[in-house]
Amino acid sequence: MKLDAHQRGEVTAAARDASERRIFALLRQHYGPTQVWPGDPQALEVVRAATVKAADYAMNAERDVFKIAALMLSFSDDFDTREPWAREIVAAREGDAPIAELWYQAGIAEVRRYEDARR
Repeated sequence: MKLDAHQRGEVTAAARDASERRIFALLRQHYGPTQVWPGDPQALEVVRAATVKAADYAMNAERDVFKIAALMLSFSDDFDTREPWAREIVAAREGDAPIAELWYQAGIAEVRRYEDARR
């Protein structure tokens, strides 16, 4: 069976929507009760923006999109260009190596430093 370009586009859009809804559900489970949760409609937009950001960095795995969305909720949608720790990770990136896990771990460390300073 062969699909024409329109059919392929429909299948791709449906797969992307299903993926974004899975990521959203997981994000809501982990971040929904916290102060960074902007509400469901806005959080779904964050997931969609994280999908685009991940693709811009050649990272298409759902786990990477989830981590990027979590960082966007915690820091901002431009954390990768605004936060020094994130820029350092981008600068050290080799080729198209996935860096979402490095960002996520560095982001967790930043949040912990902030929380420790407030105590």
